[in-house]
Amino acid sequence: MIKVIYRDGVEDLVTQKFLDILLYLGEVQMFQREKDWTVVGVDSIRAESRQIFTGEDRRLHQQTSVQPLSMCS
Repeated sequence: MIKVIYRDGVEDLVTQKFLDILLYLGEVQMFQREKDWTVVGVDSIRAESRQIFTGEDRRLHQQTSVQPLSMCS
């Protein structure tokens, strides 16, 4: 669990996934990392440093298709 301080000063413990949501919504003033506190808008955070991926999406399979089931009479 990660300790956070909301914009209104209330402290809470949240999961990493919920922290990501709170950061996206702009609800967190600061959160605690392993050794120190990170101040949103001042310190670098992962969500801001992500770059858009422009490479080929290897998960897509161009040749894959689904054939309809044939019913035997």
